[in-house]
Amino acid sequence: MQDSVGDFVNDAELSLFERRTMSLEAASAAGLPGQFASFSQSGLRVTRATDGDFGFLNTVEGVTEESIEFLPEVLARFASPRDITVVATTPSQALVAQLRGRGFTPTPNRPVAFLRPGAVDPDEAPDHPSGLTPGADRWRIHEVSTAHDHALFLDLLDSGYGAVQAVSALIRAEHAVPEIRPFIASRDGRAQAAAAMSLHGTVAVLGGAASLPTARGTGAQTALLAHRLRVAHALGASLVAASAAAGSPSLRNLARLGFTIVNRTAWVRAAAPIIG
Repeated sequence: MQDSVGDFVNDAELSLFERRTMSLEAASAAGLPGQFASFSQSGLRVTRATDGDFGFLNTVEGVTEESIEFLPEVLARFASPRDITVVATTPSQALVAQLRGRGFTPTPNRPVAFLRPGAVDPDEAPDHPSGLTPGADRWRIHEVSTAHDHALFLDLLDSGYGAVQAVSALIRAEHAVPEIRPFIASRDGRAQAAAAMSLHGTVAVLGGAASLPTARGTGAQTALLAHRLRVAHALGASLVAASAAAGSPSLRNLARLGFTIVNRTAWVRAAAPIIG
């Protein structure tokens, strides 16, 4: 039986959750502040970090009309229920009513994107398909294979993200694990952008993409994205998944290359819990 869009969304979400779990395990192994946990319970997928600098990691996904009854039990495992983002992928009106009734209000969406590798021929697709940033074909992409290049890759991510120290340490820890496949984009002999990929079963997860400020808007990330699609195709991946901030250039780039974007609704508790 042919997979449905719902199946693809589910596979993408599960693989992205596995990627986040890997990130939390790397953070814990690196000795970053606080405690990190990732677990599934009654259909809910949970990531938790106790240090305030990593509060953005506190999420509960997979909220449906069936699983919401278990939400209070999961939320009780967090120090503050108001520090958690709850994600309901495609909520019904009944589920929206339940979320509001429990004191949740909408917050910016948490999009996920997916693409079947066969939908775009990686060997024939141009580096800058119609509507994408021109100039992507002038970038040279290579997969990192030496310690020197790996250090350069991490430095590029660090400089590109420009994150605060704690988040920078998290990014470095995640992208130092052997499951991550790192790539660098160079032009005129200078490395200026980086991006990563990991394989979870038969789903390739894209992530960790950043460019130096001077390389933004020049097609570097378009070239890196197209290259990783080719690698995913060569590895026999059945699906490619990614996440990006709502309205971001990264999300627009994914959409232009043919990814299906699912704008998952996100919710936070703005007041004291409502019992019931």
